[in-house]
Amino acid sequence: MSKNSLRIYCPSCNYPQTTCVCSNIDIVSVPVNVVILQHAKEREHAKNTARLVSLCIPTAKIISTEDSEAVNVLHKQCNATNSAVIYPSEESIAIESNLVTPLKGVDTVIFIDGSWKQAFGMMQKYSWLQTLPAYHFSEAPNTHYAIRHTRVSNALSTLEAVAYTLSYAFNTDAAPLHNAQQAMQQHWQGPKSHRRGNE
Repeated sequence: MSKNSLRIYCPSCNYPQTTCVCSNIDIVSVPVNVVILQHAKEREHAKNTARLVSLCIPTAKIISTEDSEAVNVLHKQCNATNSAVIYPSEESIAIESNLVTPLKGVDTVIFIDGSWKQAFGMMQKYSWLQTLPAYHFSEAPNTHYAIRHTRVSNALSTLEAVAYTLSYAFNTDAAPLHNAQQAMQQHWQGPKSHRRGNE
């Protein structure tokens, strides 16, 4: 029997009952379809923030790379006119750029959930993503996500990327998303040595 099988999980948020975040979840109404394309290895990661996004935004979709059918459906639904991907590349445009109206006319925004290496691999595997307008952040605030290590000093969590995009480009109050992430970090019971700043 695995250690995880001994845990009792909350049926609503699906976190262990000792770290349940339900009391800190508020619903966010969004004007676009939020889609998180998630690397298969991220799905069961205890510190992954995509689940928090889906709790705060019930309309958000999390699609695992393991689900090839769902990925193919997403592919068919997306085109360069109605969709965009948040991913920094040589062709991507800063959503803060004065040369563009951020995500104007877009009804589906795709976020890549995984490490930088995993995200790059996903962009290469699903080459159709490269046909969509890509955006990155040039003025995003510093991350407040401290329980996962990264070698990229200004990296945002998936939740923070969603929150910033919704706030900046769609004038959406993203405070509930930040509150949920903060609650998850406060409840997290891992060792302090695993937090950023303790390398």
